[in-house]
Amino acid sequence: MQEEINLLQRRIKELEIVNEHGRLRIQDLERELAGGSAMPSLTQGPSMSTLPRTQTTPTPPSILPSWRARTDARVRLLCSLNRAGNALCAWHDSRRERRTYPPRMAPPGYLNCGCTFEEALFEESLSRHGVGSYHPGESVRMDPALRNPLFRLLQTRYGYQDGDFERDPKTGEWVEGEGNALWERKLAQGAMNVRKNRTEERR
Repeated sequence: MQEEINLLQRRIKELEIVNEHGRLRIQDLERELAGGSAMPSLTQGPSMSTLPRTQTTPTPPSILPSWRARTDARVRLLCSLNRAGNALCAWHDSRRERRTYPPRMAPPGYLNCGCTFEEALFEESLSRHGVGSYHPGESVRMDPALRNPLFRLLQTRYGYQDGDFERDPKTGEWVEGEGNALWERKLAQGAMNVRKNRTEERR
């Protein structure tokens, strides 16, 4: 019961952060509509007021099929069920905690630990850029209490989607070696390893 209360309290804090960010964004948009320039919503020093507004990374139409294929391969590789019928994010996979959903009973888009596919992919992407760790045995993990609000903030403020960290900010194209081919190859290698293990088990 105490664990469930703690989870609910964390979720409430996440929603409060998202709500506050949304309220501040609405204020910015209202200022723009009123004809004034969008001023920073938080109190900032003189040096911050001269910074240019963040530019959105362009999205060439040619990258969209590759993007969909890349995300699909990552979901199939990183959010697949283990032998016990559970799909877990890296944080929960390293802990013996009560699962939110029973084996093979998680809703579409969710892992058994209660995290979403998007949150799990975000965690893995952060780790490849030096923020936290992902693989078993590594000590520093990205706690969902920090990971999830950060993910929502990036979504709300910058429209973040899985793969954005791996795109060139000027052209919008994939950084070399980060397209769908990499993940489809990893997925194929994983499937080959599974088939190999099953063959060995039969022997």
